Amino acid sequence: SRLRFVRLEVPTVSEIICDSCEEGLPAVTWCMECENSLCNDCNYAHKRMNAFKSHVTVAVEELTKNPSLILSSAPEKAEACKSHSKQPLDLYCRTCSNLICRDCTLKDHPRETHDFAFVGEVVDEEREKIKEVTASLKGLIERMRTGVKRIEECEEEVDMRSEERRLKK
Repeated sequence: SRLRFVRLEVPTVSEIICDSCEEGLPAVTWCMECENSLCNDCNYAHKRMNAFKSHVTVAVEELTKNPSLILSSAPEKAEACKSHSKQPLDLYCRTCSNLICRDCTLKDHPRETHDFAFVGEVVDEEREKIKEVTASLKGLIERMRTGVKRIEECEEEVDMRSEERRLKK
């Protein structure tokens, strides 16, 4: 899986074995869609099969040099719905706080009683809310720092006046 390339120690090319067969051969490519490493034979078969022709593969050597490729290039796959097995969970029901598929909207989450939107839209909305809260918190932190500074100045003045009174006695 992707974690192999994201961990702190990037594996060497010789450590990466083909995930697609049982031969235990070294992998030469990584399929970004399947998230599997492929040996020469499996890579050849992968490229020839109609079901995989649109898949993007990257040389394992490239991934070991630049592991971030696997995160930046891999398409995010939506999980499949448990009720509608082949449907992607690409909607978020705000009413139920759950990920749902389009088929779910027909029976369990009708538009009349449920508020839902595409996951990407909800993510963008939440990201904006987080930015607003962050900005608000930064302002609050600055006001608190100013307040702490004023309290410290007052403490210094009280200490100074106490010392002056003590010396006058």
